[in-house]
Amino acid sequence: MASAGPRLASMVVSGAALASAAGLAWAAPPSPAPEARPAATSTHNDAAPHTFALLKTQFNFTLPAAYERREIERGSGTPGDGSAWGAMLISDDDRKIVVVSEAPNPSGTLVGKNDNIFLTGAGAGYNARQKRAHPQYQVQSEKTIVVNGVGMRRIEATDVIDGSAALSTALLAASGPTLAVVQVISGANDPRGHNALVDRILAGK
Repeated sequence: MASAGPRLASMVVSGAALASAAGLAWAAPPSPAPEARPAATSTHNDAAPHTFALLKTQFNFTLPAAYERREIERGSGTPGDGSAWGAMLISDDDRKIVVVSEAPNPSGTLVGKNDNIFLTGAGAGYNARQKRAHPQYQVQSEKTIVVNGVGMRRIEATDVIDGSAALSTALLAASGPTLAVVQVISGANDPRGHNALVDRILAGK
């Protein structure tokens, strides 16, 4: 992971680069051996889901236990206080990656939880960094939404990972000294599953 993990403090981790480094295959998966599937399913059902409380519990959601969590960077501070940390969660079965991170605001200032001017600027910076890292990254739509009183810049984009088309949704939210970013990446052949996962995160489920 070291080769794929730019500093979160400089914002933002490239989910596409991490997906490539993780070796996640976007093509149709091979059929598993019949005896392997039940054992894996049983283990996932018994495990606890991954719980996230970003921006000091202002942006909360869970991901299924079936996702494998890999730490990208962990700061020494408390989540939400402007320290940098990040995690990548991978589902080989669903061919999806979720990158979750918090870092100091790029401007170093304190912001309200629904500052559209700040979020628009943060989104522009995010897109510029993605484009530099991945020339085929293309923004399809971008808007500011409000979820439970928290403003979020939602960016829908397409990309190419290891030669295969991919979908990317980024959610940028800020409060106080901290900018939180959640990026969801899926194979382009599964828009329904991709949107369902984004909706789950936005719903706080």
